[in-house]
Amino acid sequence: MSGLNSISDLFLSFIGVLDSFGAETWNLRTVTAASAAFFLGTRMGVGHKYNIDWDAFIHAILSGVGSAICVYLSYYAAAGMTGVPEPLGSTSCNGPLTSLHRIIPAITQGYAVCDIINGFRLGPAFLAHGIATFSVSAIFCELDAAHLLTPMLIMELSTIVLAILRADFFTPTMQLITQASFALTFFVSRIIIAPAVYYDIVIAMNTKFGDCFPSYLYYVTLGFGGFFHCLNTFWFYKLVKKIKRKLSGQESMEVNEKLD
Repeated sequence: MSGLNSISDLFLSFIGVLDSFGAETWNLRTVTAASAAFFLGTRMGVGHKYNIDWDAFIHAILSGVGSAICVYLSYYAAAGMTGVPEPLGSTSCNGPLTSLHRIIPAITQGYAVCDIINGFRLGPAFLAHGIATFSVSAIFCELDAAHLLTPMLIMELSTIVLAILRADFFTPTMQLITQASFALTFFVSRIIIAPAVYYDIVIAMNTKFGDCFPSYLYYVTLGFGGFFHCLNTFWFYKLVKKIKRKLSGQESMEVNEKLD
């Protein structure tokens, strides 16, 4: 597309492949159901082979990297594509910038089914997280507002590293590198980028919020955004404390389950 940089053209070429399979008109409920079946099949078929959380790893790549592509296009290509910058175009009822913008939350909604099922085994905290993720994704998908949620899912980038953190084929040096990479990606994606794009979405909603969306969606956005940003801040605080203990020698450099 003329006027866009080469990176934007590359991303749009990839999305064009999706569109050749009809992604622009895929039913989001079908995407959710297919995603749930895929991730459940992955969990039952592969499990935690090599001590990697495979379903979480695959979902994080799809949602995190997919969201990052969408964020890039929204900030660096939207004005050239439609004449309206994002997220203002989305909140003004112009629809999703690309088909990728609309399908990612449906994929996350499908994955949340795994979290809910796993929550019955792992405890109420995991169950609550799965229910919250499923509910938020469902609300945005059912209101044809999935593309408003997509930029927030860039926080899943840190989960890519988290899912492989305990891989049993990692050497001690690789473990240290992976732990440092997780801390860095967590900080960048969840503490810096996600709040920034969330702020832009809220500002755009206040500037122009089209009547194609129910008014309560604004308050849903405020509520879920506030909840997840507070949760990420709390987790980052715990992560920093853990890093300090490791560096001071109070805790082993090996990966363990506890964040306390």
